[in-house]
Amino acid sequence: MRRMRALPLTAATLERLPACCGECVFWQSLRATTDRRRRERWARECEERFGAWGRVLVDGERFRGMMQYGPSAAFARAQVLPAGPPARDAALVTCVFLADDDAPGACERLMLEALADCKARGFRAVEAFGLRYPDEVALADRFGGHHTLFDRTFLTRLGFAPVRDHAQVSLMRLELGGLVAETGRATRLVARLRPAPDDPLPA
Repeated sequence: MRRMRALPLTAATLERLPACCGECVFWQSLRATTDRRRRERWARECEERFGAWGRVLVDGERFRGMMQYGPSAAFARAQVLPAGPPARDAALVTCVFLADDDAPGACERLMLEALADCKARGFRAVEAFGLRYPDEVALADRFGGHHTLFDRTFLTRLGFAPVRDHAQVSLMRLELGGLVAETGRATRLVARLRPAPDDPLPA
C-alpha cells in the first residue's frame, strides 16, 4: 500500500526531483538560471551549514512535489527582487514544483511541513514572495508545475501577512512564535485551510 511521505530535501533525495530542478540556480545566483555544478556546490554547502534545504513529497515512489527553503541569506536573488529583501531572521520559502494531480493539496502539505521544520530549527519567522493573480487565472495555473512566486491568497490563508508590496508582488511573512512544531497538527490544519472542491480561490 502506497503512503504519502514528505522527505527531507538533501543530496540524497535530489535525484527524486524533476531534471530541471537539479540544475536550477535562479535563487542562488544573480546572473545565471541554470548551472548544475553551481547547484550541486550550493546544495552541499547549504546542507553542511543548515541541514535539509527543503521537502520532497512522494506517493510511494512517485514524485508529487518539492519545496525549497532555507535561511534568507542563502538566496542571492531574493536580496534584489522587487518587494524584497527578506529579513535576516527569517527562513525563506523560495519555490515549489508540483505534479498536476491535486497540486493545491500538495502545496499545502509541503508548506505546513516547511513551517514545522523551520519552527523546530529556531527561526523566528518564515517569508515568501506572493503574487496577486487576476480573477481569471485558473486554480491549476496558480499551483501546477514550477513557481517562484506563491499565490498570495494561499499564503494569506496560512497566516502570512504582507511586509511590503511592489506592483502585483508582495513579500509575505508568518511569525512562528505561536506555531506548534509538530507536523501531525499541521496536517490536520489542512482541512480548515483548503477550499471546498467547488470553492475557487479568490484573487
